Amino acid sequence: MMKDLHSVEEVIMTADEYLDVMSRRDVSAVWARIALLMTKHQPRQRSNSSNREKLSREDIRHMLHAIFNNNTNGMEDCGVRELTETTLGMAKIVNILRMQDKKRGEDSSRVILRQLLLNRDMTPNKELFRSFAGKSMDKLDQFDARCLSNLAYAYALIAYVPQFDDGSDLFYHIATQAADFKAKFNAQDISNMMWAYATVNKSNPAFFAAMGDQVVSFKHLNEFKPQELSNIVWAYATDGINHPELLEKVANHIVGLDKLDRIGAQELSNTVLHKFDPQELKDIMWAYATAQVSHPKLFQKVAKAAMQREAEFNNSQHVANLLWAYTTMGITDKQLFSSFALTAAKLIDSYNNQDLANIAWAYAVADVDAPTLFNDDFIDKCVEKEGGFENQGLFQLHQWHLWQTKEKSRAGLPKELQDNCYNVFISEDPRPSKLQDDVIAQLSSIGLEPKEEVIMDSGYR
Repeated sequence: MMKDLHSVEEVIMTADEYLDVMSRRDVSAVWARIALLMTKHQPRQRSNSSNREKLSREDIRHMLHAIFNNNTNGMEDCGVRELTETTLGMAKIVNILRMQDKKRGEDSSRVILRQLLLNRDMTPNKELFRSFAGKSMDKLDQFDARCLSNLAYAYALIAYVPQFDDGSDLFYHIATQAADFKAKFNAQDISNMMWAYATVNKSNPAFFAAMGDQVVSFKHLNEFKPQELSNIVWAYATDGINHPELLEKVANHIVGLDKLDRIGAQELSNTVLHKFDPQELKDIMWAYATAQVSHPKLFQKVAKAAMQREAEFNNSQHVANLLWAYTTMGITDKQLFSSFALTAAKLIDSYNNQDLANIAWAYAVADVDAPTLFNDDFIDKCVEKEGGFENQGLFQLHQWHLWQTKEKSRAGLPKELQDNCYNVFISEDPRPSKLQDDVIAQLSSIGLEPKEEVIMDSGYR
């Protein structure tokens, strides 16, 4: 029934009209349908009856509250599927409302949904979602792999980890339950589960190891979509979980694809072609660089694909993180950096502080001249955002400044920002190498008194 409705208002009106005869599954499906339609262009209201007039805000408020109360008051009678679908549907609505700022004149349904599911500070209604978590705990042993995955995904979407009186939390119990039948998770389940744990920063090494082992045990990864692959490797890198076999398996799979812009498992008679988008390419490279896993063929493959589809990179973070990943791994593909210079310059107004520092540092270390990018506009943007740089960013900008002024004989940072970067750069505690220690020991053994650390004008020691 819900699939035939094409606007949020239609869903609300229909659910309210048939509420007394709807099953628990039908009511739980209301929230998933509303969430889906909220992300689509809303058509003009189409009444099912010619005598239906446009609903007032109070009409919609009454209907939504009736549906909400029917659903939440009847949770005891819900099975695990209905419980999970309700939680996930409402979580998706919360996520959509938080991403879309309040707008003057927005439709009544959004205003009322915000009042039901969010607090004034745009945090989720924790009392509501804590009650869902409690109901889930009562039936957790009945959850299958898909429901467990969706439950974790729902709470990660709203960035909320419910705590219980014994000091444990929902994610701990999901991981414990999932360990009993991990082999039943499919590609999407694994991806959503790993993404959820990394997103809420719930590190569980044993659980990550078990799920990674399952991915490795697959004969091939053809059923994994690009987003699922990128989510998985991103999650392991974000949580700092080392699983070399998993990363090797994913890298080899990607390298084995004919093209990264179109992939399909024709041997499985699957004619649906999935596309690696710029964010997925960026996330994969960021993950391997963060995990410090070298796979030259993977980096070569993605670099080629990125250059071919450079015009599709319209997000500053995607560009900055992609190039940061290559530099971090010591892969200074000059053709890659040169091809992205103009695109990076066009995105200058959308860079945040970390993007500015990463892109500057990446080009400096790669030693790729980019005057179209590093010009007065770039310097002005750094000055504009000066107060928002963390120490690591100032450290990177100092290295870029040296490269610009000493190597390229171009204008660098203005003095105030330059001094700030320099002071951060020299404040880092020195970390002498073993070779330096050995040299100092030898010189000291023959009666010399060498200075272990001398700060040069550049700030280097």
